[in-house]
Amino acid sequence: MGLNRLSSDIPSYLKELTIVTIGVLIALVISNLQETYQSKKYQAASTEAVKKEIFLNSDKLKVAIERHTALRDTVAKYCMDRVLLSDLIFKADGLHGSYLRNTGLEFYSRNEIGLIDFKMMTMLMDIKSTSNLIDTKMEKLMDFIYPNLFVDTEDSKKLVILHINNLLNSETQLMFHYENLIDDYNKTADKNTS
Repeated sequence: MGLNRLSSDIPSYLKELTIVTIGVLIALVISNLQETYQSKKYQAASTEAVKKEIFLNSDKLKVAIERHTALRDTVAKYCMDRVLLSDLIFKADGLHGSYLRNTGLEFYSRNEIGLIDFKMMTMLMDIKSTSNLIDTKMEKLMDFIYPNLFVDTEDSKKLVILHINNLLNSETQLMFHYENLIDDYNKTADKNTS
């Protein structure tokens, strides 16, 4: 009698087990879909943040390049004259540093490393290293200028021009990286709208 009852209950148990298994599988699929959606949403938001940062940095860098070029040209124009370095800096509207934010780039490259292709990762690393190099060159320029503000010798002016040219070289290189990234973003946007 117990065996008959057990054998009659087996289809009922299997039916319940199948229902529970299907329910668990459905829950796992829904969870996986939600996780994928959240990941794509996060990636899109972080990509957009990096894009905005690159456009902002590019604009700031253009201004810095223009001002550094003006300062270099002013110092070069009066290189032979007995004019103080401080007066030349004032005449060129000062010495301007460019505060470039790389927060989004850092965050993106650290957290999206598995989703970034090699070309993008290379560009991000180039931007980071060039930005660091600009900071170093700006420090060196400032370290030279401050003790020589009230000097009017041709040699000191030539050294300032050398420092500014060195700085402009890196700024131009960074602008090239920004322009490449902006072009890539525009190509991607054009592809997505087509």
